[in-house]
Amino acid sequence: MRSMPERFVSIIIPVRNEAAHIARCLDSVLAQDLAGIGHEVLVVDGMSDDGTLKTISEYEGRIQQLRVLDNPKRGVAAGRNLGIKAARGDVLVMLDAHARYAADYVKRCLEVMQKTGAANVGGPAVALPGGRSAMAQAIALAHRSPFGLGAGQFRNPRAEGFVETVWPGCFRREVFEKAGSIDQRRSRTEDLEFNARLRAAGFTIYLSPLIRAWYYCRTTLGGTWRQRWADGYEITRFLPDNPAAPKPRHFVPLVFVSGLLLSGAAALLLPGRSPWAPLATIVFWSIVGAYFSASLYFAARSACLVTRSYNNCAPMVTQSHDNSDVAMLRIAVLLPVVFATLHFSYGLGSLWGLATLPFVSHRT
Repeated sequence: MRSMPERFVSIIIPVRNEAAHIARCLDSVLAQDLAGIGHEVLVVDGMSDDGTLKTISEYEGRIQQLRVLDNPKRGVAAGRNLGIKAARGDVLVMLDAHARYAADYVKRCLEVMQKTGAANVGGPAVALPGGRSAMAQAIALAHRSPFGLGAGQFRNPRAEGFVETVWPGCFRREVFEKAGSIDQRRSRTEDLEFNARLRAAGFTIYLSPLIRAWYYCRTTLGGTWRQRWADGYEITRFLPDNPAAPKPRHFVPLVFVSGLLLSGAAALLLPGRSPWAPLATIVFWSIVGAYFSASLYFAARSACLVTRSYNNCAPMVTQSHDNSDVAMLRIAVLLPVVFATLHFSYGLGSLWGLATLPFVSHRT
């Protein structure tokens, strides 16, 4: 294993229409402590038309070894593959343009990789609000809640150890030589599928809280719905050629939504004299009641954390001008709506993905 100073690092940032976030990401790159570490920065642009390239051009004289590559296919996975192909480094650091990174991010990645021998390392995906509105704060809080999206290890800010996947990942180059390229047929969750192949090829993945990064969530229910629908839809794409990639937890929203739809339809459509009609009604309202109760419980729990210890318990709520208990409670009141958006969009996306799987699984 080569020592850290001998390594050359390629930082790869796929982008498309990230005018609102790319400056924050590149500022993080500019602030990196890379003394003694050979490096290059590759920004792979998916034909942006919103001013992203103009912002990137402002950094060309400030970030050493910055190159901009064109990505005619536009997708993130295709952009990563182009970056991997053009990269000169033996360590490839993938960055998400919708995030910012600690000044020691790259350095910590190299240290953890050296210490653990893992082929891919990363830190927790810590969610931050993408705006100042109460809804944006609630969406970020829901991402951190165990009832929202906080069940995965890589979403726990204190988790550490060998894991199934990390976000966005720092890889040894040999991983791609053995496990292949990232599947660019996928518009979402392609990292999950690739990391499954990485593990199948005999490599390991390590999560360390020393590697710090912050992801900026969507700011509206509509944007959150579209994002999670796409996640749910794409998770089903693994089933024909890599069924080991998704885990049972990825299908919990699908089971919940399917159970709700089936029991509701049965309660409405079964004849009144059918012995199954009362059972279907009981199942339907049991699911509704259990979900509603859990949603209120976790919303109340979040409100308790926020109002009792704003600075210590809820550091994700950092962009609001109004930090009063009333403002924090307003955010908590929105949480059940956000929870429902996260779960129903993902579950319905998965359901639609399964229904259409026979017709699209052959795509290239």
